[in-house]
Amino acid sequence: MLYDRKYMRRPLFQDGLCLADKLIILLLVSFVFQSLLTLFGFENSFINFVSLSRDGLGSGYLWTLISYSILHEGPLHLVFNLLGIHFIGRAVNRDVQSSDFVWLSAVSAILGGIFWLLLNSGASSLIGASAVVSGYLAYFCLQRPNEPINFLLFFVLPLSLKPKVILYGVVGLEIYGLIFSELSHAGGIAHSAHLGGISAGFAFFMLQKNNFSFPAVRFRAKANSNFTKKKNYKPDFRVNLSKDQHIHEEVDRILDKINAKGFGSLTNSEKQLLDKAKSFIQKD
Repeated sequence: MLYDRKYMRRPLFQDGLCLADKLIILLLVSFVFQSLLTLFGFENSFINFVSLSRDGLGSGYLWTLISYSILHEGPLHLVFNLLGIHFIGRAVNRDVQSSDFVWLSAVSAILGGIFWLLLNSGASSLIGASAVVSGYLAYFCLQRPNEPINFLLFFVLPLSLKPKVILYGVVGLEIYGLIFSELSHAGGIAHSAHLGGISAGFAFFMLQKNNFSFPAVRFRAKANSNFTKKKNYKPDFRVNLSKDQHIHEEVDRILDKINAKGFGSLTNSEKQLLDKAKSFIQKD
C-alpha cells in the first residue's frame, strides 16, 4: 500500500467529503445492499443487471460498462479497493478539478471493461473497482514520477520508492498476470481490466498535459478538488512578495489557475515559479 506524507495521510472526512470519500461511501453501501440481496436469495438477478458481461451488453445493458465497478466479490476484494481509493484516489482528487476526477473515474472503468471484454470470452462477468483504482495509480505516478513516497510492502515493511518505479513494477506484474494467468484461465484476477484502467490514467495525464479540457460536470453542491475549506479558516502563513511585483502577479495568476483547474493543470515553469516563491513565505 502507498502513502505520501503531503498527500495521502490526511484523515478521512477531515475537511468535508471530497468525491473520493463519496465513492468510498457508495462502494460500502453497495456492498451492504449486495450482501442483503445474497441473504434473501436475490443476488443473481442484481449481479446480472449490474455486472459487466457479453450477454448483458447484448441485452442493451450499456450502463454495466461503469456499474460493474460498484460491486465486489467479497470483503477482501472491497477492502483492497477502498484502501486504494483512500490513499491514492484522494491524492488525485486534490490535484484535479472535481469534474476531471469524475471523468478519470468513469473512463478508467470503461476502458477497464473494454480491455476485459476484448481479452475474455464466455459467460463470465466482471465486477470490482480495481480498474478505477489502477487509473488513479497511473495518473498519480505520472504526475509526480520522481517524488519519493513511502511504500508498505505487504502492509508491514516500509520502503521508499519513486512513483515511476512503482508504476513500472505494477505494469510489469499486470502484463505477466495477463499472459500467464488470465489468458490461460488459471486465475480469477482481471489483469486486463487493471491494464485498461492504467491506460486510462496515462491517456488522462497526456490529455491534461496538452491542456485538453474535459466537459464540465455540474454538482448541486460546489465541490473543490482540493477539498472544501472551512468557512472561518485563517491561514497560518502569509506571503511577502513585495520584493518582486512580477512574481507577485504571476503567483496570483497561478493560484487562480489551481483554484479553477487543479494543481495538475500547471506547467513545469509554473511549478518552478511556485517553488521560487516559497522563499518569500513567512510564518505569522
